[in-house]
Parts: sequence; structure tokens; C-alpha cells
Amino acid sequence: MPATLHVGRRTVNQTVGCLVVALFLLAVESVSATTYVSAEPIPSEDVVGTQDLSALLSIGYVNLERWSQRLLTECRTVDNVLDTLAAHGAIGSVSTSNTQVVVAAGGFEAITDPSFVFTLQDTGAGSVNAADVNVLDNALGYVLSQSGTTHFSPDNPKAYAFTLDYAVVTFTGTLTGDQARQFFDRVGTVDPALWSGQFAGFTQIDFAGSSTNNSMLFLKPAASKHRLASGLFEAVETEPRATYSPLKNNDTPTTARAGVAFPGNDWLAFPDGDDYLLNIGDSSQLRDDLALLRQRHLDDVALLLDAIANNRVEAFLGAGFSCSD
Repeated sequence: MPATLHVGRRTVNQTVGCLVVALFLLAVESVSATTYVSAEPIPSEDVVGTQDLSALLSIGYVNLERWSQRLLTECRTVDNVLDTLAAHGAIGSVSTSNTQVVVAAGGFEAITDPSFVFTLQDTGAGSVNAADVNVLDNALGYVLSQSGTTHFSPDNPKAYAFTLDYAVVTFTGTLTGDQARQFFDRVGTVDPALWSGQFAGFTQIDFAGSSTNNSMLFLKPAASKHRLASGLFEAVETEPRATYSPLKNNDTPTTARAGVAFPGNDWLAFPDGDDYLLNIGDSSQLRDDLALLRQRHLDDVALLLDAIANNRVEAFLGAGFSCSD
């Protein structure tokens, strides 16, 4: 056999091998593509009023997180929304195999509250489709009486309504919601525009498949992306457990781009939640069933407010906890 033919076949084999590996890695990357949805259980000020919102916030992040966790596991606040949407055929791709939800921290304009944070596999076999993500997020915003929610894909800048820069701060080990709150507050001492400025905020997520939910993803606020990167990088340097990403080749901070959407409703202009309901279909029975879930959640909020007013928060969040009927 001529030597050139042998070399040629080896080159072809190497090329094919590299192509197979590349396709495999591409497939792995696609399967791991993720969308996150974040919606708070604390209703909008436009719904509950300034006094009640202040009372809720007065019990502190840790107690609000305990309450949110019990809503999730015992009152089935999230499961009821998912079950209702599925029963009416409003979503079909969301399942326990491609969707997880936990209580995690979400910060917005200087305030950090617990949120229901969804991690959804959005690409590959058995994935959640974009239409269902939109329906789910709008339904959650409606039932939880939110002025605004968010869903975003760090893996696909074209996934949703528009593209926005982001940066991620990841901690070694575990990250509690209250620790995330403390770091967000520290960011405010470095640059208030990244903490209390317009659209400043973060979501605590399991970035890159981490099992410990130990990352904080910051979407670009009204400040420039350079200001976001440099300010967060400076804050990270004060925290030995934290690392910043993404970095350029010379290890200077930069940003990446995510596909983002911000469903919302103006409750003063549309007290029936029309902005959300327009995005979940025209089934009157579905809307009626979601309205019942919304009222049930407001009743759960009222139970907590009653505990606050009677100075029995600790007892209520302990053995005295109950869900509304």
C-alpha cells in the first residue's frame, strides 16, 4: 500500500473522529441548555398595599424563605398552577423530568426576597418548549399577584423576547438565600447602580448544572455592561468564596448574552390581571381555575399578615403553620 494512501486514510479517520467528538459535544451542550423562571410569592404593592407589603418585609428574608418553602411543599402553590395548566392543555411539555423548582433568592432594586425559581431543560429530547415557558411564567405572575416576573436562557441569546447582557458570580460550596442577599447588599457598597439602580437585580440559580444552587446571575440593569462587569468583579474580590464569569483571555471581566422576557401586569390599570391572562389562552374555565388559585394564595398571604399583626410569626412558621382552604 502506498504510504500516501495510508496517511490519507489516517487523516480522514482523524477528521471523522474529530467530527464525531464535536457533534457529541454539541449534543451534550444542547441537552444541557437551560431556561430559568423566577416568580416571588410576595404579592405586588399594587395588590396588597404599602402597609401590608411593609409588614411582610419586616419579618426578614429568613422568615420569608421559611414561609415560601412551606407554600411550595405543603400548600402546593406551584404544583397547583402546573396541574391546572396541564389539565386544561395550556402546557404539554413541562414534566418532572425536565423541570425543577426550589425556593431561592431573587434581588431587585435593593430588595432581596425568596422566589420560586424554576430550572427547565429547554433543548434536546424531552425538553420544555418556549411557548410553555411563556404560559407558565405568565400564569405564575398572575396567581402570585406579581407586577413582573422573568424567564431567561443564558445558553441562547435569541430564546425569548429580547437579548440582555449578564454576568454570574459563583460561590464554592453551598449558598444560602440569605448569603446571596448579603452579597447583593455588598455589591451596593461598590456601585449602587448595580444594587438600587433601575432594573438592578439577580436570581440565585444552579448555573452550569451545579447541584448546590450556588450562583447568582445578574442581568444588566440600566447601567452599562462595562459597569456591570467591573462593579461585580470588584465585589467578588472582597469575597474569598466567589468567582466571576465570564472572563476574557486576559482574565478581565466581561459579559455574556441571554435571551430574556419580563412578563408583567399593571394591577392598577388592569386589576383582573389582563396582561398576564392574554398570554395563557382564551379558555374561560382555565382563567376561572387560576383565579381561584390566585385568591387562595392571597388568603395564604393574609394568614401570614395575621400572624405578623399578632406577633406570632415564629409559632405560625413552626408547628402552627396552615394553608388556606
